[in-house]
Amino acid sequence: MKRAGLVFLVACTAEQATDLPVENKLEQAATVCGSGAEVKGIDVSYYQGNIDWTKVAADGVKYAFIRVSDGLNYPDSKFATYWPQAKANGILRGAYQFFRPAQDPIEQANLLLQRIGTQEPGDLPPVIDVEADGGLAPETVAAKVKQWIDHVEAATGVKPIIYTGFYFWRDEVGAPAFGADYPLWHAQYTTADCPNIPPPWTSWAFWQFTDSGRVNGIAGPVDTNRFNGTYTDLAALTGPAAPCGTLPGEGGMIDDGDVCFTSGGPPASLRNVTDAGEGGDLVWTHATDGNEANFARWTIDLAEAGRYRVEVYTAGAYAESTKARYIVSANGREHEVMLDQSAADGWQTLATLDFAAGGSQWIHLGDSTGEPVADKVQLVFDAIRLTRIDPNTDPTEFPGEEESKADGGCNAGGASGSAMGLALLGFVGRRRRLRSGPRTERLASSGSHDPTHVRGP
Repeated sequence: MKRAGLVFLVACTAEQATDLPVENKLEQAATVCGSGAEVKGIDVSYYQGNIDWTKVAADGVKYAFIRVSDGLNYPDSKFATYWPQAKANGILRGAYQFFRPAQDPIEQANLLLQRIGTQEPGDLPPVIDVEADGGLAPETVAAKVKQWIDHVEAATGVKPIIYTGFYFWRDEVGAPAFGADYPLWHAQYTTADCPNIPPPWTSWAFWQFTDSGRVNGIAGPVDTNRFNGTYTDLAALTGPAAPCGTLPGEGGMIDDGDVCFTSGGPPASLRNVTDAGEGGDLVWTHATDGNEANFARWTIDLAEAGRYRVEVYTAGAYAESTKARYIVSANGREHEVMLDQSAADGWQTLATLDFAAGGSQWIHLGDSTGEPVADKVQLVFDAIRLTRIDPNTDPTEFPGEEESKADGGCNAGGASGSAMGLALLGFVGRRRRLRSGPRTERLASSGSHDPTHVRGP
């Protein structure tokens, strides 16, 4: 990939000087800053030769986009090697295809789908690399791109990512409005703090800011990218495309071995044991005071809307963290709940919350608790349980239901990390659509803390 780009979340429009040429004004108006938090990643093809993925992961690379092919005629000879090796080293992976509009878009899409197989936990949405026009008119290029996108989305159940650049998308594709419905991966090689993204996007998800990055484990230069958000936001884009099983109206349990449970990060840091936990097994990792590396996610699909008590299982033999930070997405809102996992050997109440019917809801727990790595504090990923509570009968309720007012200004930091994560989730696909403008509520767990203690959003 040598020319292109992507988009997401909060846009900051620069001041426009009246004496600038029209073209410069257009570029300046398209300058979009990130949310503040960023995650490092790369994209590779056979040009990178032999890659030591263990060293790549140790150098802080959290995700990698891997080329499937250049159109129909040039399948990438390294894809079959890179694809499993990236996953084996805890790197979130995604596949991209250099798109040739003059070739059959459905055949190209099928080639990509055949090579990636089933979308797995830890897989980012497929990418269409749009930077060649094949001598076709912009409206024809746009129609071909849409054919590819529609076919891949129908097959995978997730919204593909579009990789492109400002001028190419605007001039050679015609800046079709459908682009705004998909995450943008923007290509622009510059030392500027913020890229200039193409219409119709108002922000970016990924930014390929250089083609000459240096990463341990790769001998030569490599395309280097920034993800617009936290690692938790990035992980929210991954996962199996197929929906989980639906919990009945009275609630139910999701254990660590169920299809609705996924874990990610370096596999060597995830320990599976069969001598404790709900059902006789659990997963644990060490807590850290650094960036999130390992995580677990329980995807929730409910048959009926209602108020549910959320509980988590913490086995005393392994649960040591006193600062486990759960993020619960329920009914279009994110709630942050702190829990002392060591407080009970068995079920602990996490929160009582209103859930919507259907999917798009989940619980996320990452290893970044703030507890020092040197202390080797164990953090448990095990079963969660939802129990239906009749309205107005449960004393464990949390105040603070007023909507927070969005910051109308535009500063260097951009939006909050939680707001970024929720905006990103809108692109995850059919399973994870959230309404616009939700916020993260930070709640004290009713299991181990004073339930009246509430921190503001």
